Amino acid sequence: MSLPAGDARLTNAGIWCNIQYIVYYRKADDCSLEVEYTLARKILHLANQIIRNRNEDLKGLGITADQADTLLFFQSGINRSAVDLKQHLGVTHQAARAVIERMVTKGLLQTRVSQSDARYREVSLTPRGLELLDIMRENCTHTGNQLLSSMTAADKEKFVSLITQALDNLGVSGQADGSLTKIQNRGMEK
Repeated sequence: MSLPAGDARLTNAGIWCNIQYIVYYRKADDCSLEVEYTLARKILHLANQIIRNRNEDLKGLGITADQADTLLFFQSGINRSAVDLKQHLGVTHQAARAVIERMVTKGLLQTRVSQSDARYREVSLTPRGLELLDIMRENCTHTGNQLLSSMTAADKEKFVSLITQALDNLGVSGQADGSLTKIQNRGMEK
């Protein structure tokens, strides 16, 4: 934008327009930052509340939410190890092994050396672990039901899709299947 020399009104108007432009986009950036921060805080608050609720639901069974997830993960009984659990839970190998060892001590899991590779320890549920898994299926669905209670089937699909997309954006995809039908059916077969 070129201004005629000596016209203070136009020069001031031009400066004002530029300031408004800068302020407008600065506010848009601040708003975007505020929205991102608020969204991240709400997601973190939701995650923490889900974990608290799940741990409270599971307290009577003597296990934590991570241990319940571990039982669900090993229910298939198909040559799975601490490495597989590490990837599933998104934790370190040491953390996965610690969870497994605590659950072996509680009599919920058992390990054995793989027949195909002696360096590999296969993990499976004990009869007590299977029994606890059945009790969990019957009694410990309060948090999920509460979270999704006011959502339609379409809302639930969209919710799962958006969460999966967000995880993909952060590079943590592949830990869980994003299909609601597969999530709902997971663990139903024995």
